[in-house]
Amino acid sequence: MNLRWRTAREVGGDFYDVFRNRKKQLSFVIADVSDKGMPAALYMTVTRTLIRSAAQSLDSPAEVLKRVNELLEMDSQNGMFVTAIYATLDPHTGSLTYANAGHNLPLLLRSENHAVERLSKGGIALGVVSKANYQDCQIQIDPGDSLLFYTDGVTETFSSGGELFGEERLFQALASSNTHSAEGLLEELENEINAFRQGEAPSDDMTMIALHRKITEETSSSGT
Repeated sequence: MNLRWRTAREVGGDFYDVFRNRKKQLSFVIADVSDKGMPAALYMTVTRTLIRSAAQSLDSPAEVLKRVNELLEMDSQNGMFVTAIYATLDPHTGSLTYANAGHNLPLLLRSENHAVERLSKGGIALGVVSKANYQDCQIQIDPGDSLLFYTDGVTETFSSGGELFGEERLFQALASSNTHSAEGLLEELENEINAFRQGEAPSDDMTMIALHRKITEETSSSGT
């Protein structure tokens, strides 16, 4: 796993977190608060704390987001909301379970045929309505596959001429990647985005998390 995090201002609204849940599984979050500045940063801190707390008593990512949503909606601040993905990963099998609360759809790059897949759409953002439902989704990350999570600051990057980077450019950049590591993938994508911006200052926070499952002698010989 590797990540990139850049704020458009001194205090940003994007956040990520990586920790172990109560089953000692690797858990991670990527999220984006709807506002900027100090109010967004405070809301971000509250959300991060609630997710960590819920993950120590609930196993399902969907149930974690449901619980966090209920608590945020009870104490909604100035109409702010949070888009988020919470996921748990078994690094030994490559099985990843996640739930999506209105966040940008992650992209999965398959090494077998170099195809890019968009993961399933999720429920509504956190803190909008009290009785929101979320769904657990499960995918298998095979040896050689890469998975990208990102915030809208990536796709909503502007060039000096006012052109939007967009999801399709990100899709194509991922599909054309030849790297074999999470760090290498993010470096390629960041270079692509910086070249597109042509020196234009970022208009929004930008966060990317990449997972890459390495091909080992064990996985090669077993055919998994």
